[in-house]
Amino acid sequence: MVQILHQYGYSFLLLAVFAESLGLPLPSYPIILIASALTVPLHFRLHIILILSMAAALAGDGIWYQLGRSRGRPILRRLCSLSLSPDSCVHRTERFFQRNGLKSLLVAKFVPGLGSVASPLAGMLKVPRWRFIVVDLGGIALWAGSAMTLGFAFRTEVEWLIEWLAAFGRTAALILGVLAAGWLLLKWVQRKQFYRLLERSRISPTELKERLDRGDAIVIVDLRSDLGYHEDGAKVAGAIWIQPEDFEDRFVEIPFGRPVVMYCSCPNEATSARMARLLIEKGYEEVRPLEGGFDGWAELGYPTEPVAASAPLVTAIAAASPST
Repeated sequence: MVQILHQYGYSFLLLAVFAESLGLPLPSYPIILIASALTVPLHFRLHIILILSMAAALAGDGIWYQLGRSRGRPILRRLCSLSLSPDSCVHRTERFFQRNGLKSLLVAKFVPGLGSVASPLAGMLKVPRWRFIVVDLGGIALWAGSAMTLGFAFRTEVEWLIEWLAAFGRTAALILGVLAAGWLLLKWVQRKQFYRLLERSRISPTELKERLDRGDAIVIVDLRSDLGYHEDGAKVAGAIWIQPEDFEDRFVEIPFGRPVVMYCSCPNEATSARMARLLIEKGYEEVRPLEGGFDGWAELGYPTEPVAASAPLVTAIAAASPST
């Protein structure tokens, strides 16, 4: 790392921050920290590190904001489909953003999984561009500033740590690499096993429509978050809306002894599968996730109905946001 910073200087720092803001797995926070700790040997200046970090992060966030604004929910689903925990990615992000409004952008880069999806979500909700830029810059300044403060304050310890790691050379890198690879492999295996189970249990929109047309008494449960539910403005006709965090208290509203189909807004119907498993544990027999969720159903033109009106999302978010 130190050799790369020596060789490429500010350009590597700029590219690293920009790459991470685009969602690439390149941790730029420790790079900023190391650059701030080694300003003297690297011939860096703290104010230039801050300016470049803020410019690079804002550029990447701005691209995702614009994609969210023009493409909407598919962008959010695509981003979360790359997550190792896609079942929590969409729902957790929407809940966090709805509770905290644009203030979410102030801490987004400190919260795992939130940094890469907060910007497209703000665009999807048509948050005014100037307001997004102002609040996002504040969050970037906090994020980059904390890395710089830690690096400068503990520069002696950082130099010692770098020397200690260098003494171990390839052995240290190999140990860290094996540990990281083992964790990723475990998460990947768990995810593959989960999706194999899901493939056998989910129902297609066409099959569900055919069964409803035959008169099967199927109960349909909508598991979208409040934000996703009202942002779409519609649901599958006759569906019962239960948010996942309320499921334990409200599952009794689902008639017992009837087939149940659940849908959500997350990639691969992961939340639907998780809630279906909980419902089966409660004694329900036929419980299946809907393939493609609400989007898959609506794209085929199958029956939907409008949801109850709610306060405009942008207004609600603005109310929870810092005044600018």
